[in-house]
Amino acid sequence: MNRSRDERDSPTLLTVVIVNYNGWPDVLRLIRVLAGTPEVADGRVEIVVVDNASQGPLPAELARPWPGVRLIARRDNGGFATGVNAGWRASRSPWLLVLNPDVEAEAGLLGQILTRVGQLDHPSGGAPGIVGFGLRNPDGTRQPSVGAFPSLARAIWEQLIPRSRRKYQAGWRVRPGPVPWVTGACVLLNARMREDVGGMDEDFFLYYEEVALCRSAARQGWPVQYDPSIEVIHLRPLQNRPVCPKMRVITRHSKLLYFRKHLPYRQFLWLSRIVSAEAWVRGTWSWVQRRGVDTRAWQTIGEVSRALRSGTMLRGREVLALAEAATAESVEPEADPDWEMRNRAGRQVGRARRPRGAHRGSRL
Repeated sequence: MNRSRDERDSPTLLTVVIVNYNGWPDVLRLIRVLAGTPEVADGRVEIVVVDNASQGPLPAELARPWPGVRLIARRDNGGFATGVNAGWRASRSPWLLVLNPDVEAEAGLLGQILTRVGQLDHPSGGAPGIVGFGLRNPDGTRQPSVGAFPSLARAIWEQLIPRSRRKYQAGWRVRPGPVPWVTGACVLLNARMREDVGGMDEDFFLYYEEVALCRSAARQGWPVQYDPSIEVIHLRPLQNRPVCPKMRVITRHSKLLYFRKHLPYRQFLWLSRIVSAEAWVRGTWSWVQRRGVDTRAWQTIGEVSRALRSGTMLRGREVLALAEAATAESVEPEADPDWEMRNRAGRQVGRARRPRGAHRGSRL
């Protein structure tokens, strides 16, 4: 493992990466707090906003130069991992702080982070690859941000507990120090780690990309730590709000893809069969209740599960296209800029519907 990459004498110690999609009010609120701090003013911290092809015009405040703030405007929505990697590549710093747009940070946050960085950077090496920080709900209660690595047994057990607790470890079990993985809502990344892990896995569109990154980092010898002494407020975590049909397709794909890539094939196979059965049962019930969007979403989940099981590679951007097609009203192809992507993803899923033996799949 190479930890001696030349820092190119850059005075910038930390790059804050904020990935946005249609969340400009949140982004601007967060930037106004961070950009007014002395750490940004003196150049020790820079802010990079990566926009994943948000709809509508660019806010006027970002259309003109903003000291300490850079904007990367992507032409398509490649997902959270793609946005983080774009900011990572553009960074001039040895450390990255990834923040969700929907976090509320105090003006002293950057000073706390730089102090923590100073404690982590030792001439003799040994700095962690990833450090997660504490999260609070808007009412001040603690929000879970540390999890155990997924397994088939855990996936089955999670169905017996409230959704708000499924992905994360209970608070009483979490201690500062080494942990399996931390959420990406507020996380510090050692930029030098990218040479070993290659950044976040862009095959995930949303969710589980931070779990995969922590697992890859640990495999390469980069420790993952949790430090609750630094906190932010996270306004809208997925586990605290209803999951719309489109997001349900995306999250099921992410979970299946994680199992396919990081766990024994037998565990993935069992999970995919469980997801297929769930999709059939819930899809049938939605059909009986005449909830067309839910029915199509569950049908798509079943198709995605079968496609992955057959060996067909379905990446996050393609699954997003399938999810949007399943949950949207009918649109003429010439009026839909993503029609070709949806059509291509649909052809891939179609190949997975062939009878056994008609398609010889390979492992992802």
